[in-house]
Amino acid sequence: MKKLVLVLVATLTFLSCEGPVGPPGPAGDPSVETQWKHIFFTVKRSDWALVGGADQLNSYYEYIFDEPAITDFIYKEGIVLGYLVVNSGTKDEALRPLPDSSPYGQDTNQGENLWTEIINYDYMPGSIAFYVRYNDFYTATPPPTLRFKISMLW
Repeated sequence: MKKLVLVLVATLTFLSCEGPVGPPGPAGDPSVETQWKHIFFTVKRSDWALVGGADQLNSYYEYIFDEPAITDFIYKEGIVLGYLVVNSGTKDEALRPLPDSSPYGQDTNQGENLWTEIINYDYMPGSIAFYVRYNDFYTATPPPTLRFKISMLW
């Protein structure tokens, strides 16, 4: 019985791999092509704008870039992906997809100080904005200089 099953499986395996190659599929529309564009942005520490009062609830930092490459077509039909560039300019440079939520902590004279930094973005035709929020709403000191990359697909 085992031999019969083995012969049957071997026969089906060899037979199922044969046959004519099917016809090629239809050609794509030559007027439609996918394009990518990548743009880097740097926000200096001195450029971050505080929204709300220092250390007040719901306060955060933002910076808005005018960006004409984000057209109505890209806004409606394309995709815009945002990244934080970490270790910028070093051999360890990497891209971290946004939104990014990173926990931090430090040991102070009063004990441990823990917080989370949340970095995100939004866009509309003609502009892109980057935001930095802290879960403890400590906004007395602006974020450091940060570098971002966006990739647009249409």
